[in-house]
Amino acid sequence: MLAAFKRYGICLILGLISVQVLSQDIYQKYDIYRDPIKVMLNKISITVTSGMAFTNYSHQLEGVYFYQDAQSQFIFSNGIENLGSSFSGYTDWLNDPQLGFNTSLENPFDVPFGYLENPVNNPLLGDQTFLVDTDTTDFGFQGSSRGIPINLSVHYEFDEIRVGAGYSYEIHFLRPLDPTAYTDQVRSYQPNTVRTRYSRLYGMVGYKFHSFWSYDFVAELQVGRIRAGKQFNSGAISRGMYTNLGISIENNWSEYFRVIIRPSVEFKSYSLTIPDGSSVKHKYPTFAIQAGISINIPDIPRSPMNSDHVQLKHVYTNPVTGQRMEVRGQPIHKRQNPKVGENHRRLWRYKRKNRRKINPY
Repeated sequence: MLAAFKRYGICLILGLISVQVLSQDIYQKYDIYRDPIKVMLNKISITVTSGMAFTNYSHQLEGVYFYQDAQSQFIFSNGIENLGSSFSGYTDWLNDPQLGFNTSLENPFDVPFGYLENPVNNPLLGDQTFLVDTDTTDFGFQGSSRGIPINLSVHYEFDEIRVGAGYSYEIHFLRPLDPTAYTDQVRSYQPNTVRTRYSRLYGMVGYKFHSFWSYDFVAELQVGRIRAGKQFNSGAISRGMYTNLGISIENNWSEYFRVIIRPSVEFKSYSLTIPDGSSVKHKYPTFAIQAGISINIPDIPRSPMNSDHVQLKHVYTNPVTGQRMEVRGQPIHKRQNPKVGENHRRLWRYKRKNRRKINPY
């Protein structure tokens, strides 16, 4: 039995090799011309997608004082020398820190820092006045914003593996961030802009891990850098690389045309440095779902005969030169099964709506 199994395995391997060699040599055997440049470019796919992106901003204030009154909110370093009878802090610590106005306190050392540790007993005048040392409590802001990304990528595919690069442009809408503590005393943080943009330049790798019917499932990893619009002060912000994990679900309309849905999760963060030496680290992961199309350059041309609508690849002989070449009779966007050349795998006469025409009883 073992010997038979070995013989069967050897025969199977030789058979696969012979089929591969035959598929490579059949064009030479029958003298069928193929453009070598188009054959190479056929492995390159161009993908365009767009959709919706949901970004969750969050940051925890550490090493600073947070101050709020009826008009403004600002932060400043919690070094002892920064708190006196008057002080000023920085607003807009999400994207572009700006120096706020000078604030005066009455008897700031009357009960040394008691109100900093217990804002409920804050002695400052006005119900909307609030001052806290963020080192004494977990305090920050978080909130969700939305965006409209437009993505263009190019990849080369071989043995189910993809390697490529891409560019993404996102129109981004910022929303207020809610406090994570003292929600009955602290107002929401209002960004100083409601709209900005993000651009991404990235490299990508992917692996086609499953195929079912006319669908392919591809796991993709994107790694790159992100740039924000002019509303974000690039001189005060330090950004690292971002990582995007997604699954591309592709419906193959033809050998050269696919409709894609791609859900993804993106992880990224940045640190913003305040002029007084303190800093705030922001996390802003994104969940996005995009849809679009992907095409690759056909390796064979359309048939020069207008009446030729054959779906399978076939050979055409030029009546003038006598050159034999492989052609296709359908446009790349026409839904079909490239393996058998039919629009649908189920025959027309077996479809539910046609059963009565075959057997009316």
